[in-house]
Amino acid sequence: MKKMLKVMLATLVLGWAVMAHAEDPHVEYTDAIGKGDLKVVKQYFNNPYKVDELFFAWSGLEIAANKGQLEMVKFFVENGADVNYKHPITKMTALHLAAYQGNKDVVKYLIDHGADVNAKLRGNVSILRALRDEGRTDMVDFLIAAGAKDDGCQEKKCY
Repeated sequence: MKKMLKVMLATLVLGWAVMAHAEDPHVEYTDAIGKGDLKVVKQYFNNPYKVDELFFAWSGLEIAANKGQLEMVKFFVENGADVNYKHPITKMTALHLAAYQGNKDVVKYLIDHGADVNAKLRGNVSILRALRDEGRTDMVDFLIAAGAKDDGCQEKKCY
């Protein structure tokens, strides 16, 4: 009987924790950004989340760019998001994230709206170096055509 009571209590607590997490506005908002659910994003936008609100230091624009959500990227940019915001640790921008995911439409949109194609990653590494190291030469060519310079960290190992 004691074991059954413990199992029931654990199930109740676990169920409550899952429900609490599912109803967390941060989770719902960031999930909606990644999925491109503009209806949910607009529900929370400016109430309580601002255009450059950070979630573990990632902006909504960066989340959208990383997931290739062009319409969501447009929404954030049109509402004043900082297209050159850099994550404080990785130094990645929305453009870096979109480029790394191979999303040329998002990259082009960001460039057309003022994103710095020469912004450096952590350790003064250029996005071109990072992409080249991953074998993504098509995106390297795309960014070079857009004016990116391969001038960040040319060492064998960057810090």
